[in-house]
Amino acid sequence: MFFPKFLDLTEQHTLLHAALHKLDSLENRALRRRRKDFLSTRSPIPETAQTVEDFFPDQYYDFHEGHFDGVIKHFRETHVSSWGNADSPALSAVIDRLRTLYPSDSETQMHVLHLASDGEILPHVDNVGASGSWILGVSLGATRVLRLEDTDDAAPRAPFNLPLPSGSVYIQRDSIRYGYKHSILRAEDPSRGQRLSVMVRDILPKGANIPLAM
Repeated sequence: MFFPKFLDLTEQHTLLHAALHKLDSLENRALRRRRKDFLSTRSPIPETAQTVEDFFPDQYYDFHEGHFDGVIKHFRETHVSSWGNADSPALSAVIDRLRTLYPSDSETQMHVLHLASDGEILPHVDNVGASGSWILGVSLGATRVLRLEDTDDAAPRAPFNLPLPSGSVYIQRDSIRYGYKHSILRAEDPSRGQRLSVMVRDILPKGANIPLAM
């Protein structure tokens, strides 16, 4: 399922601000001070801007070169159990809207992933033993391409590319999630900017198995 314009610009700013605040709070004081100094010299973003431009330049973030499994390149990430100081009625309203799309009432886990301008996610299938049957992804910032590639090497179907504009929401579930490798392609033009995604996964109940053939 794909909703290309689910969040309006105000909702995008609200969610992105909270997600960046969560990630920034995990970084060292020196880096946070550099960002504060940069803000004092940057021209204000016009209120009439029709795009999300809340990111600092890449060099003001502590992006990791690679994930422990080698799948993600140039990124920051964290799990979200609460939003802390970033919580607000506006943020709660955005999260409540997203909940209306959840395919089930299962327990969930939220994850924030921030890709640098040259960041990417290589083709992979999520760990079947650690995940439930669906994942919901909210895209914020620069448009990137989600690629789905068939895991059936004997008779593979052609890859499918889906551009993910800011404010869009996609849901992968059941055989689409586990029957295809998914990736976020590296931007052809890194100057187009960074991407942040807020992802929600259902948690696999203890002792349960995911039916992969659906």
